[in-house]
Amino acid sequence: MGIHATYPKSIIPGSEFSYTLGFDDIELKKNTFTDVDGNSSDSAQLNDVTRIKLDIDIPKGTDFVSATVENIPTGGDSLAKYPTDIIRIDDNGNESPTGSHLRMALNNATEQRTVDGVATNDGPNASGQDEGGWGPNARTIMFPSIKVTVRADSVGDVTPTIRVGNAANKYDHANNFFTFLTENAVNTALHPHSGFHSIRCSPRDTRDSDVNNGAQSLATIKTADSSVSGLDGRVLQFVSIPGSSTPHIQIKDFVSGTDSQQWIYTSDHEFRNPSTNKCIDVVEDGFDSGGQRNGSQVVLNPCGGNPGQKWTLDPAVTEVGNPGGAIVNQADGKCMDVTDNVSEDGVQVQIWDCTGGFNQQWNSPDAHIPAPTRNTFNPLQGQ
Repeated sequence: MGIHATYPKSIIPGSEFSYTLGFDDIELKKNTFTDVDGNSSDSAQLNDVTRIKLDIDIPKGTDFVSATVENIPTGGDSLAKYPTDIIRIDDNGNESPTGSHLRMALNNATEQRTVDGVATNDGPNASGQDEGGWGPNARTIMFPSIKVTVRADSVGDVTPTIRVGNAANKYDHANNFFTFLTENAVNTALHPHSGFHSIRCSPRDTRDSDVNNGAQSLATIKTADSSVSGLDGRVLQFVSIPGSSTPHIQIKDFVSGTDSQQWIYTSDHEFRNPSTNKCIDVVEDGFDSGGQRNGSQVVLNPCGGNPGQKWTLDPAVTEVGNPGGAIVNQADGKCMDVTDNVSEDGVQVQIWDCTGGFNQQWNSPDAHIPAPTRNTFNPLQGQ
């Protein structure tokens, strides 16, 4: 099974982001089972697969937002049944709003195995003797993709995985990330391998071996501060002002992980704060008949797409190691400016004619939204 992860290389603490997991088709062998004499037989052939479930973990260090099924296969048998939603489950396969796993299945139908009178399963709708849930009505398993949206908690790495840890890592266990039933010829008196058989896929080569690379992360997404730094390394921060309902933008000493110092430069040319979803703007009274006035203050407002919220970046702003570049407001071409060229904590940011001065040079190498990265991984290398 090949898994293709599409994800952003880096994100900002407090921001929502999405990643998508796609899965290669699996073609099961027709002669997986033999007849009573140990020979391949049409009556012992694998005919179908049913009760498929595929589990992944909610990444640590994130708050779950949503997950959806995408790209549901349209080819294959007309009687094939596919999942249409993702459910959040606990360690026992029960749907739970606080569960740490996500499941792609149909009606939460899963396999069950009974050995010496003891049944093992991973969910409330389990069976080892009936069709149900997700099934291709064929020997080829085709997979929808899964889109997961989460919110990053803090600085660090976010590492999406299949369902791993505890019982999920055990060999041949009901909690393994990928399980299903195979369906074969039904004359069990003549063919002891006929009927239904549970298949459980774990990240181990053998029952006694160590966990293999199948349990490793599918991607590594960096969570890092995305501040906009200016004069003497101080950064843009929105600050509540007594008597004003609108936060003002000031330069402040950098403090890692501070929500009010995080900015995303969007495709709409906005500087958007992920914790408030508001945009850097020029005060409404900052315009006259001649355009923007020098000294108009920079503030934080709800994003509305108006020209005062649109900014053009000199390429030097996002280049690592560059001393900085201008951030130009698109309303009238004036530059973001530190008032009176004063380098002190709490100085107001304003708009002024562009001069190229040090108080108009800014750096933000991580503020832009990076293009998604695609990674391919095979968690069943050891199966």
